[in-house]
Parts: sequence; structure tokens; C-alpha cells
Amino acid sequence: MLTSGHGQLLDLAKAEYLYVPGSSSNFEYHRQQIEANIPFEVKEGAYLFVGFDYSRILFRFQEAEDSYDKTHAENFQSIDLNLTYTFELQNNWRFGIQLSPSFNSNFQSGITSGDFLVNGVMAFIKTKDGSLSKKRNRLILGLAYSTTTRFPIPFPFINYYRKFHQKWSYTIGAPYTNFQFHATEKHRFKIHAEGEAFNAHIQEDLLINDFGIADRIRVFLINVGFRYEYKISEHIESYLVFSRTVFSDLQLRQGKDVVFQPSLDNALLLRIGIRCKI
Repeated sequence: MLTSGHGQLLDLAKAEYLYVPGSSSNFEYHRQQIEANIPFEVKEGAYLFVGFDYSRILFRFQEAEDSYDKTHAENFQSIDLNLTYTFELQNNWRFGIQLSPSFNSNFQSGITSGDFLVNGVMAFIKTKDGSLSKKRNRLILGLAYSTTTRFPIPFPFINYYRKFHQKWSYTIGAPYTNFQFHATEKHRFKIHAEGEAFNAHIQEDLLINDFGIADRIRVFLINVGFRYEYKISEHIESYLVFSRTVFSDLQLRQGKDVVFQPSLDNALLLRIGIRCKI
């Protein structure tokens, strides 16, 4: 997702591990992610970012009696190519557009046409520094298309950030909301809400309870919790997240039709990572 901060549109590099332990709910979820983006200056104030995002995902739905054969419906991979272009406008506005073609699948039979998905977002970003360096505002108005949402259609979003004190700031809107305390230059603490999702092709199809066939899995989680960030250097920071899912949705689909939709319990979610920012 396109984000912004001091002209930033995305991370230059990121490595992250996410874990939902099966002991805390009736499902288990692991995601290992590596992301890298290389910036190219097209002209003054205009940049093209070319990058990739690779994730390895394990999702295991745990129930007393299996509702489907899980032998090839638990391990998935996502391979994304990120193309982002951004340039300055007048009056502290910046425009950015991002296109992310990707392959998401269990890859049982190599790469097929059903593995291919495309996500995209465009946004207008206005940043304003206050008369004091401790105060800062940022407004993002955008339109996003994501195949991981329940309704994969373009949808508008708004996000507003305000640092109203040297040690306090908040972000409200989509795709994330938080309230943060800037303890020192190196330590930040956040209370946040955000989403976690994936949508993948199931090659060789999946028999559901002897009555249906599914060829796609879709998982969407909304998490609320606590995040700690440690600034290692000017551009590198590590982070640790403890949160809990407040909404969990699993859909096994045949095309656009939902074949099987079990109820998932809320669960503890742990996330740890390191990233390099502009």
C-alpha cells in the first residue's frame, strides 16, 4: 500500500515475520516477508521506484473434523513486482501511483494464469510543517484497488496524520489508524489498528466436504494492538507488534462464489521486523 512520510512512498527494504499461534485460536498463520525497492530520479522532485515483495505464507485452519483435504491448501507464496511513480505538485501536494502485478499460489504445478493478480493505488499527498519543528500535518486522498478485499473494486480512502506535540501524534483513516508516543528520538510506542490479508490461487483445486470445489483462498484479519519502534539509525528502524484480531474472515472460493466460510476465533498476533526508510 502506498504510504507517505517526508516524501516517502514506501520502504527501501523490509524484512518481517508475522505469527498467529494456533494455541490461541482455531487457526494458525505464519508470514515471512522480504521487500526491496530501488529509487530512480526521473527529474527534480520526480522518482520511479522499482521493487519486489516476496512472502511465504502458512495458513492452517484447525478443527475437530477436517472440512477439506489440507494437503495442498496450507502453504502459499506471493511474488509481487512494485512499480511506483511520484512527483511534486503545487502548494505542498505530491501525487503518487503504484501498480503491483503479482503471482499468489500454492504453486503445485508451477506458474499458471490463475496465479496472476494486480493491485494498484493512486494518491494525492499534502504535507505541511508547522512553525515549530515538533508540529507536522499530512493528508492523503486516494483510490485503491486490492484483490485481498472482500469486494475487489476500486475504493476511495482518506488518511490524516498530525504531530500536535513534540512527543505525541496520531493517524486516522485507512488503511491504518494509530496514536503514538514519541518517547525519545530512538523510541516510539503506538496503539494501532490495521488489516492483514492474502488472496491466493489453489492449484489442482480443493474438494470441500464432498459437495464443492474451491480454487482460491482468501483471508482477511483486522488487528488492534500495541507497536514498539526502535530507531537504529536515521533511516533504519526495527519494530515489535503485539495485537489481537477483532475480525477474522476465511473464504474458500470457486471463482467469485464462496464455497466454504468457517467461523474463525479471534487470536493473538505477533509481528517483528526491520525496515530501511527514505
